[in-house]
Amino acid sequence: MSWNWLGWLMWILGIGFLGFVIHYIRVKQLMLIAKTKKRFDGKLFTQYVVMSLVAILWLGSLVYLRFIQPINYNDRQQVQLSTKYQPLQLHDQGNDYYYVLAKHSTSGKRPIVSYTYWADNSKYMVSSRFSSISDGARLIPVEATSLPWNKEKLQKIDNESGHAFAAVMTGHYRNTPLNGLSLRANHVASSYTLLRVPQENMVAEH
Repeated sequence: MSWNWLGWLMWILGIGFLGFVIHYIRVKQLMLIAKTKKRFDGKLFTQYVVMSLVAILWLGSLVYLRFIQPINYNDRQQVQLSTKYQPLQLHDQGNDYYYVLAKHSTSGKRPIVSYTYWADNSKYMVSSRFSSISDGARLIPVEATSLPWNKEKLQKIDNESGHAFAAVMTGHYRNTPLNGLSLRANHVASSYTLLRVPQENMVAEH
């Protein structure tokens, strides 16, 4: 059974507790005014602050775990990695042949928005945000060095494929209580594609 039930439970309880705090403060303030004709009581104010902080920290922690916490590919206790290797297939464009087609952006900060390649008689398109090109002596581009690649396997595939392959690393969140709190258990964390080509001119652009 997935640990995500724990995350849903904590969200329901957290939202319920926040609703209780709001209701509690409103009722206590009305009673204070009705009994004492005053709007401020130091003891009650302290209770309000403590209860509000608990609710904020509770829901804030859940928001962080669900939406903000970065993916740590090197934490094998939380993320399970698998890498798929595919030899690239040549594709023709008139009289020219290429392995990868890079699509340029008409606007924005990123000059290239996606890469298209062919492998196993199928067409694939990946975002440039989660992929990179290797076309020189350096097998792993600088932007992909932080990922835990199997360098020996990459070198073997590089030699066998004639320096033309795609390595797709996919991370899945393990079924753990911590991942359950973030509602990520058993879900795909992210996928990154390393595209290896023999030369720079084997990447066409449009």
